Amino acid sequence: MSRSFEAILRDEIFAELEIEYPENGNTNLLDQGIDSASFIKLIVLMESKFKIAIPDEDLLFEKFSTAGLIINYLTEKAAIS
Repeated sequence: MSRSFEAILRDEIFAELEIEYPENGNTNLLDQGIDSASFIKLIVLMESKFKIAIPDEDLLFEKFSTAGLIINYLTEKAAIS
């Protein structure tokens, strides 16, 4: 992948969600303004942008509650494929 996961999250996905990308990767996204509708949109955008399928059992906010957790998840998915 030519651009980093963080760059795509920040510049494309969070921009489309109209949520400010947190300066600290451990900031809870609830504090950034994410709600249940934007969480679903986040998942759909990640699947589309990164060409991955996120299984139903992974669709827990706790797994994606910070930018750092999202990047870790994407890194693990990339290592598997």
